[in-house]
Amino acid sequence: MAAATNGVSVTKPAPPVIKTFAPNQLPTLSSANDIYNLSTSPLSPTTPITLLIDNYDSFVFNVYQYLCAEGATVVVYRNDQITLEAIHALHRSGTLRNIVISPGPGHPADSGISPAVIRDFAGKVPILGVCLGEQAMFHVWGGRVTYAGSVVHGKTSAITHDAKGLYRGLPQGFHVTRYHSLAGEEATLPGCLEITSWTADGHVMGVRHKQFTVEGVQYHPESVMSAHGRDMVRNFLGLTGGTWADNDPSYLSGAQPLSRPESPAASGAQAQKETILEKIYRQRKLDVDTAMQLPGKSLAHLRALVAHGAAPAPIDIYARLTQAKHAPAVMAEVKRASPSKGMIDGTANAGLRALEYARAGASVISVLTEPTWFKGSLEDLKEVTGVLTTAMGADRPAVLRKDFVFCEYQLLEARAAGADAVLLIVAMLTDTDLARLLRLTRVLGMEALVEVNNADEMHRALAVGSRIIGVNNRNLHTFDVDMGTTSAVAGMVPEGVVLCALSGIAGRKDVEPYLTEGVHAVLVGEALMRAKDRAAFMRELWGVPEPTPVVSTAPEKSKTLVKICGLKTKEHALAAAKAGAHMLGFIFVPGTKRYIVPSHAREIVRAVRGITGNEPMPFAFAKTGSAAPRDLAALVAAAPVGRPLTVGVFQNASREEILTAVRESGVDLIQLHGDEDPDLATYLPLPVIKVFRPSDSPALIRSGAHVAALLDSAVGGSGLPFDWAMVPQLVGEPEEDDHVAFVLAGGLHLGNVVEAIRSTRPVGVDVSSGVEVDGVKSVELIERFIDENTAIK
Repeated sequence: MAAATNGVSVTKPAPPVIKTFAPNQLPTLSSANDIYNLSTSPLSPTTPITLLIDNYDSFVFNVYQYLCAEGATVVVYRNDQITLEAIHALHRSGTLRNIVISPGPGHPADSGISPAVIRDFAGKVPILGVCLGEQAMFHVWGGRVTYAGSVVHGKTSAITHDAKGLYRGLPQGFHVTRYHSLAGEEATLPGCLEITSWTADGHVMGVRHKQFTVEGVQYHPESVMSAHGRDMVRNFLGLTGGTWADNDPSYLSGAQPLSRPESPAASGAQAQKETILEKIYRQRKLDVDTAMQLPGKSLAHLRALVAHGAAPAPIDIYARLTQAKHAPAVMAEVKRASPSKGMIDGTANAGLRALEYARAGASVISVLTEPTWFKGSLEDLKEVTGVLTTAMGADRPAVLRKDFVFCEYQLLEARAAGADAVLLIVAMLTDTDLARLLRLTRVLGMEALVEVNNADEMHRALAVGSRIIGVNNRNLHTFDVDMGTTSAVAGMVPEGVVLCALSGIAGRKDVEPYLTEGVHAVLVGEALMRAKDRAAFMRELWGVPEPTPVVSTAPEKSKTLVKICGLKTKEHALAAAKAGAHMLGFIFVPGTKRYIVPSHAREIVRAVRGITGNEPMPFAFAKTGSAAPRDLAALVAAAPVGRPLTVGVFQNASREEILTAVRESGVDLIQLHGDEDPDLATYLPLPVIKVFRPSDSPALIRSGAHVAALLDSAVGGSGLPFDWAMVPQLVGEPEEDDHVAFVLAGGLHLGNVVEAIRSTRPVGVDVSSGVEVDGVKSVELIERFIDENTAIK
């Protein structure tokens, strides 16, 4: 461990990341992604160390590169993987040269050990803060870090500076790159700090401690689009000691420009400063005016569109919240960015994320449609309602348009896009407007989530007859969060009104107090968007334990997967499951003798899932962007022990027919058993097994996105096998790199299945008529067929 090699033995929860480079082997951007996988390198006990605190930001790689390029020996710890004790020990050893606090997401209060490091080591060693690191300096000495006025992501600005400290010897007016939505509020600048750089419109871009060698920049000098970044790093590394008095006087002898423009925060009386809510409200008015001028998008057009049924009938959000399976009901939010946290997940697809939330048990999907600060759109709303309706039908969650709604036009937009509810914010509406918008919302068949932030707003919301009231723990004027806001007004809510807690929910500990105070639902945005396992996060919110593996009563399963197809009764399906079948097939091909109506199949599917619990398969999310198995054997292995997968079998059906049957039946997999183009599998919501015939080319079998090929006779369902000697030329030998995993079908029965498996070595076998007597499934034959496979060694 690097810190220990400097003569100090300390306990650390994780090893640092250390790498030294020869001058001709400096790290490059292409090698940056490998940095965190490097093993530690021994250091001399006297090697001066630059400690880089990583606030979980990708720009840390660039900061690391710049520091190394200027000769620093860098030790990297993430902000929750080192203690103050360990850093003090390193300092006592005499080898802690300086400290860099990296960029990162969120507020300085969320940056782990970073504020404490600044507080403890200011005056001891030089400290550089980058972006979040600079904001942390504001925060540590009592300044206020709040919304910067806009979300700046990858934009460059020219700066003017005081020519001191980091800026020693640098020209004026060079461009730097900004990625931030928060900033230190100039009106609260701590007395120990001074402003060092600013933009042409007066925004503060850097601060410096007046006594200690502590300096921060709001921008990213390590970005390739920032000029003089290496020069600033070089100036920082030239500092020694903890105070400016310890350094060459040239660091503080710069000529400060004669004047500096007033920042937006400083111009005029502070009391008259536009709040965040007022700024957003003003912009949304401009946005609506622009939208109404678009061709075919006037108020009259939207009224006519809604009158003619532009969207399906709304879902009852009140019922969704009051009839939730778990308490509290979860309103899961699709939220790419926010004024308080900046970019949260800028690449998220709204529809796929909403489907993931829905399958995890959300009662409501909240969709932010504000484009400037939250990076949402009406297209997101349409996408969410469309995919949920297609995938889940009437069982889908309610969909809320979350925006800054102030007029009829926005209500019509919401309904035309398929919303079931809209957000009405009491703080931005008069009583007259609030009552009018609530009435129109209900006329359109929707309901409103009425948002309040204090007792006065709660009185106003109740006075107009609100049925669903959300208490925002975040003050929309300042964007400060107080989790006690909901508790303070919960007692005012009468019976029959659904009380919801909005903002700041990060886990079960935030939910538990609300449950005793009458809170029915919580809205969760950022924490869900950032969660790696969103279903697990929601279970944790509810206090629902992880599913426990169920010990199967079925006999040991064979290595070859067994699919019993053509099932029509619950009795036969459960018997097959008990016998150890891996997959159960339902024929959704009208006119065939084994056809089953999808709604009837749904009853059987529910019974099968009831063996181990009625939760969806984990890979039901395979096409929502989450990780999932990509081959049939892995899919089967992912299922709970004792529960076979259910397969819907289609033959030359349209994509729409397949989607409808999948939604109505709730099956886990799709089997295409006709002449469908293999590429159809790409555009279906579940993993696909695709049938191929002996006459198909090997190239065709290898095409498409199916998880397994199914090899069947020329005429499927005939009960006749094909020539198994053809299998190697169709799918290759198992030892070959391009071998295709396949399921063998066609005329299998007790008398030939063992020979079939030994001669073709399939991943699975598919049987239907081979386990029937007079066209009816036989429990005895099903059990014996599975036993035959289990016995194969």
